[in-house]
Amino acid sequence: MEIRQLECFVAVAEELHFRRAGERLGLSQSALSERISALEHEVGARLFFRTTRQVSLTQAGSDFVNDAKSILNDIERSISNIRHTAESDLHHIRVSGVDEAISMLLPRALLEFRQTDPKVHVQVLEISSSEQHSQELIAHRTDVAFVRKHQEDKFITSTLLHRQPIVVALAHTNTLSRSASLSTPDIADQPIVGYPKHARPILHEALWSGFRQIGVQPNIVCEIIDKSTLLQFVAHGLGIALVPAWVKNIAPPGVSFVPFEPCENLIDLYLAFRTSGNSETLKRFIKTVITTTT
Repeated sequence: MEIRQLECFVAVAEELHFRRAGERLGLSQSALSERISALEHEVGARLFFRTTRQVSLTQAGSDFVNDAKSILNDIERSISNIRHTAESDLHHIRVSGVDEAISMLLPRALLEFRQTDPKVHVQVLEISSSEQHSQELIAHRTDVAFVRKHQEDKFITSTLLHRQPIVVALAHTNTLSRSASLSTPDIADQPIVGYPKHARPILHEALWSGFRQIGVQPNIVCEIIDKSTLLQFVAHGLGIALVPAWVKNIAPPGVSFVPFEPCENLIDLYLAFRTSGNSETLKRFIKTVITTTT
């Protein structure tokens, strides 16, 4: 079976018209018909009903079309992997990820990496939605991504870098700032600076799940995506917030942090990358990130 035969079959299946499919492929109608007939002979089944007025898929053709598209997509992806690997050897790496990794972990990893690969150019990509990272990896628009959830399929794999607790951020003037730890009932009557669900789903759910368990509605005074801005709101006493422990490193004066119970409230950080098609330079970078952050 030839790739061109599958391309012809998919074109006719989508157009349901031999002339239009032939124009799309740059083939004469007779040449296209010959390829379809050869494919039907090879698979041992009739794929189309053909009359002088109409073309339609048989049941066998209808079942086969998705498989044929999948085969063609796999071939295209494999070719893309090969080309990308060749291009990547030009010492260019694209990195995307959540804010903690880009601001806190990546600089340290880059300093270590440049000891052996000083000429590599690293491009940091701004991707607002964490859910986009896997699509960006598959599409070869980024090479590695720091993500919050484990990624594992035939195209992408990931390695756990670390886990860290969620803490409560409060203004120094808040009497709760002197607590040894805080749970949801302790903050039930506090004004809260929260997060939009689409932007910070893990922290959003950590807050709301605790309040659902005690049957109380949280007093959300505003929702903010950027953690630096959120900490400024907290410092001015506009509300408290649930944050990952790493934000202590970027907190302005006037903010305290108290452990949030239960201690099972953890935030994971993974390094995700493609399972194949990675250059030797990229493999060394991945190894460096893992060894410097775990």
